[in-house]
Amino acid sequence: MMFGMTEPGHGQIILYSYLWAREYDRGEESGRKARPTCVMLIVAGKNGRKQALLFPITSQPPRPGAHYVEIPETEARRATLFTPAWVIVDEFNTDDLATSWALEDAKPLGQFTRKFMSRIAGEAAAAIRAGAARTVPRR
Repeated sequence: MMFGMTEPGHGQIILYSYLWAREYDRGEESGRKARPTCVMLIVAGKNGRKQALLFPITSQPPRPGAHYVEIPETEARRATLFTPAWVIVDEFNTDDLATSWALEDAKPLGQFTRKFMSRIAGEAAAAIRAGAARTVPRR
């Protein structure tokens, strides 16, 4: 039995069964494979609890018009990823990693730096402001 992450960290890279928006739109409920996924913690709601936004990482070049951040070689090494790789920022899963059944392993693969996470957050915020971002709730 998998135990969840009680304290997920901002910038951690985890193995997570990511559900793409296109799969969600077709009525699928679970991701097709575990993939490296970037954890972004934000403070959400009136209770001030941190919520995890989970951004997929892919080795496939992003589709035309997608919002993404290419992962530099140094960041990829910190996260034990191969390059080329991209963080897709115009869609994300929301989930409670403490109880998630989609979490493949509670031990992170690695972690991005604060500076790189700021860049990801800025690009995600731009996609959200442009009305181009999709949230896929996992609960």
